[in-house]
Amino acid sequence: MKIKHLLLIFVAACICTAAKAQTTGEKIKAFADEHLRLSGYLQGGYRWDENADPSNTFYLHRARLSLTGDAAKDKIDYRLQVDMAGSPKICDLYFRYKPMTQLNVELGQFKVPFSYENENCGPTTVEFIEYSYITTYLARNNGLYDGINGATGRDIGLQLYGGFFERDGYSILNYNVAVFNGSGVNVKDHNSSKDFVARLIVKPFKGFAVSGSYMYAETNFGGNKYMKSPRFALGAWYEDGTWIGRAEYVHANFGETCTDSFYALAGYNFEKPWSVYARYEFIKDDAYIMDRDRIQIGTAYKPFKFLRLQANLNYEINGLAPEAYRNSLGFNLLVTAMF
Repeated sequence: MKIKHLLLIFVAACICTAAKAQTTGEKIKAFADEHLRLSGYLQGGYRWDENADPSNTFYLHRARLSLTGDAAKDKIDYRLQVDMAGSPKICDLYFRYKPMTQLNVELGQFKVPFSYENENCGPTTVEFIEYSYITTYLARNNGLYDGINGATGRDIGLQLYGGFFERDGYSILNYNVAVFNGSGVNVKDHNSSKDFVARLIVKPFKGFAVSGSYMYAETNFGGNKYMKSPRFALGAWYEDGTWIGRAEYVHANFGETCTDSFYALAGYNFEKPWSVYARYEFIKDDAYIMDRDRIQIGTAYKPFKFLRLQANLNYEINGLAPEAYRNSLGFNLLVTAMF
């Protein structure tokens, strides 16, 4: 066989391979365009607190990227969300199988369905810049009570959830039943015990709902010493597009120590994109770990789809602080850019 014939065969083979690769690449691109979506947001701001040291600072709050997708005609979806602010970490990584409205399965790392605010109020939509005491300290999210830092209300586990009695696009009766490691994000379990969470939400009519949730947990206060720390939450909320109101109460036991926390907020949406809010809350416990009350007023302004501005004025009373530092006035400004 002549050399030119070999060259022709080689060139033909390269063309066929390139054509196949191009076809494969086009299929991958088509799948990605249909089933994968990239989004994210950046949050940064300025904070002033008369009793803080330093009293004022600019700060980077969150820098998150999210990759979501679905397959099998919306029966399967998945999400990967990472936060690049501070030490990079995975926030969410889960798969959901949704065969029917009444029964769905979620597996991976995701928000713990304890209370309403922790799971249902995201950082780009929540009314105030800082989450309530309930979400911050009692949703398996803080080292002060639970020995877990930086969990952002999330854990690794398995959840069943669904709704019954459909009416006008929503379910009247909704439930969550879940089991978690109880150790926070991106780590395996530290012991053989698991957290069990159950929540029931009833929506008698559109815009109004009441909820009750229960969590059995064991808290590690150092070494191998684990303490039973069950807790329950009760809440209600109303939203009609103009007015919003929400209140939640949590009672938690940490051994012989009882902790109670409550918040109530109200808000009014003017002609888009401006809203105003007010909130009162407290957290108290028998062991005097925390004894705080906080009153806040705030506003949110969203001039564009991908931009949100928030400003909060805070007055906090720390019952355990020295007299000179017991009352604290603060101001918080946050800018959220979304894509």
